[in-house]
Amino acid sequence: MKKLFTTLSLLAFSATQTLAAGVTNPAIGNLGNSAQKASSGATFAFYLVYIWRAIIMIGGLAVIVMFLQGGIEWVTSGGDKGKLEAARNRMTQSALGLFVLVSSFTIIAYISKLFFGAEFQLLNLVFPSPLVK
Repeated sequence: MKKLFTTLSLLAFSATQTLAAGVTNPAIGNLGNSAQKASSGATFAFYLVYIWRAIIMIGGLAVIVMFLQGGIEWVTSGGDKGKLEAARNRMTQSALGLFVLVSSFTIIAYISKLFFGAEFQLLNLVFPSPLVK
């Protein structure tokens, strides 16, 4: 009974998504005016890429802030070994965070180029701008 209910509900929800795909929201522009275009998943993939880019940019800003905070703690430690060690750890962790960000960016860019070609252009950073009409 659970399998039947799950199958029928998935079927019902997938049909409503396909039928509603032609709806256009004037606030965000044309996402796709045909069911075929909307059900292809290209729009979702592009938004996923933009969200990922925003996360990378926010992470980069966090790395800069944490590194600067560690540097300020280092300078103001006054020779206290505990504060000096905490500042060194913060700076080391921010450098490790930068390495993780750059590594994830490189890996995702390679995978997207491998699977999607130059369609997504991940290495071409585009800063989001507000919609202007």
